[in-house]
Amino acid sequence: MIPGPLLIYILAKSPRWGVKTGPLTSLGHFTVEVPLIILIVSGFHLILQSPSIVLSFGILGGILLTLFGLKGFHGKGGRENGKLDGLPHLGLHPVPGGILFSTFLNPTVPLWWATLGFALLMDAYLTAAMFGVLFWSLGHFTADLTWYTLVAYTVWSGRKTILKRQELLVKICSFLLTGFGLYLLAKYGMQAVLLF
Repeated sequence: MIPGPLLIYILAKSPRWGVKTGPLTSLGHFTVEVPLIILIVSGFHLILQSPSIVLSFGILGGILLTLFGLKGFHGKGGRENGKLDGLPHLGLHPVPGGILFSTFLNPTVPLWWATLGFALLMDAYLTAAMFGVLFWSLGHFTADLTWYTLVAYTVWSGRKTILKRQELLVKICSFLLTGFGLYLLAKYGMQAVLLF
């Protein structure tokens, strides 16, 4: 439920793709998270928790989100030649969109897994070993799938109103992406200054 780039992507994509945006984007998101869970269980969390890695994810993600958000202000927010104009990569199928907005365009994903996600996963492991990890992962994926499908359904239900105001929707989403990117730049940029 982090109000980040993946949620914004689903909000912007659902008026055209419908309710299936939620499950398909979740599938892309899971494609990123399954290898992360395997790596974390294998000890990779120590690398993810490294201050330089955290700063790199935060700053790179902040720069990319700010640039993509600003690019959305230059689009018309409509449909031209069968392609959606406005937010970058909005024309992508939801599965690769879910992958893209769960990786370098969304630094909250690896940062969440390096901190809270790791703690929850290890608690599940300590409770029931690999069965605990499996059941916790299934619960996590089910929660993501349910939430993103609900968001897509809600947007799809109001699509007539939303599509009439698609240009405004693109501008709002662009504003949110830019704001989120600037927040990450300020937060991790300040940490980098203090660290070095």
